[in-house]
Amino acid sequence: MTDDKHAKRAARDLAAREGISYTAARRRLAAGAGDVDQEPRPPVVVPTTSTPCPEGCEGSGHPGTACWTWRPADATTGVRWEVRRAAELPGGRADQVMRRDEEARENTSSRWARLHAWETKWLLALVYAMLTDQRPELLPDRARLRAAVEADDLAAVDAAMEPLDRAAARLMTKVPAVWWGEVKPRIDAYAHVVENDVRELSTWQEIDARHVVGRLVDQWRRTWEPTVRNASGLLEAPGVLWVAVKGWLDALLVDRHGGHAPGARVRLGDGRPALVYAVEWGEEGPPVAYRVRELEPGRHGNAGRLVPCLTSDVLAPAAGCQEYAPAAED
Repeated sequence: MTDDKHAKRAARDLAAREGISYTAARRRLAAGAGDVDQEPRPPVVVPTTSTPCPEGCEGSGHPGTACWTWRPADATTGVRWEVRRAAELPGGRADQVMRRDEEARENTSSRWARLHAWETKWLLALVYAMLTDQRPELLPDRARLRAAVEADDLAAVDAAMEPLDRAAARLMTKVPAVWWGEVKPRIDAYAHVVENDVRELSTWQEIDARHVVGRLVDQWRRTWEPTVRNASGLLEAPGVLWVAVKGWLDALLVDRHGGHAPGARVRLGDGRPALVYAVEWGEEGPPVAYRVRELEPGRHGNAGRLVPCLTSDVLAPAAGCQEYAPAAED
């Protein structure tokens, strides 16, 4: 076995033993913090309660056994799968937000786009993980979330998750300059923190959560490595994968609070027709503004139709965007 294979095996063992990502384990070993040839520590068997503990349990009611913290996946009786998934952070919630928007559009082009959406939803899960780590107050109240899940109430789950959904929608963007200048550097910084996190974990749930976030960070690192060759044989970086995530969050919040969803036609205050491209949100309530693209007469095979101008990007206040009604000149 080559030295590289030895190092990879040691990194996998260290990641499993310490509850860190594979990338973080490789970096620790490379820095000399771990020994490739060291013997793994023997596992410690800790009995766990047979059923999920009530909220606020501190272990006094079951001495000698560890608490089983309730998770949405534990609600298996009379609860729909989509309700449980919508309450699971970070991946389950991201999956359900993606599904609601993508599966609502049933046409030939949307089926092709959905293939890419399935490959992009991990980015929303990473955003959820980052926001809940940096701002714990965004996490839903556990007792409220548990009651909503056990009641099989999807609307109540969405209400409990709304602060997090809104924070994610305010963070994400469709403006390239904002993405490259603000959002991506913030996620890069979070990924660096995760990869160098050496905190001791006390429960298996914490270890499992760290593995989940570690895999998301590994995916983030791989995404920005050019792996696709274009027609000229040159490696290309990924496309604008963040645009889809912003669209899912906007559609989710518009469905709850009203307003114009992405893709809707509106009229600006001066009467010009436009297409909603993205939605801007405040701390609460309906949209505060829309990022729109003006509509102009088609010239290349779509004469007689209004099409969005791809070079137009106007930020219009919500009060100045009225529902579209075709005029005679349209």
